[in-house]
Amino acid sequence: NQLPNATALMEFKYFSELAKSNFPDLANASSASKKMRKRIKANKTLNEQLVAAYYTSQTIDVSPEMQLIIYRHWGPPHIDLPTNV
Repeated sequence: NQLPNATALMEFKYFSELAKSNFPDLANASSASKKMRKRIKANKTLNEQLVAAYYTSQTIDVSPEMQLIIYRHWGPPHIDLPTNV
């Protein structure tokens, strides 16, 4: 597995923004956030690692460390590229 660009992981991201990039098929950021929290809770190892990095079910800002943990478990988020270049 190749790690994402280091500068992309040096910033905090809003949980809803990260959720939407991981679940782009859902209608909105709220739905994506609910699904992401549910999937985190369902994955014992992922949940434990995130809790060790100070994640809670109310976390709004996702630290670079948390992003890396999620990336290691799920791979890179979905990226939309413009098609009309």
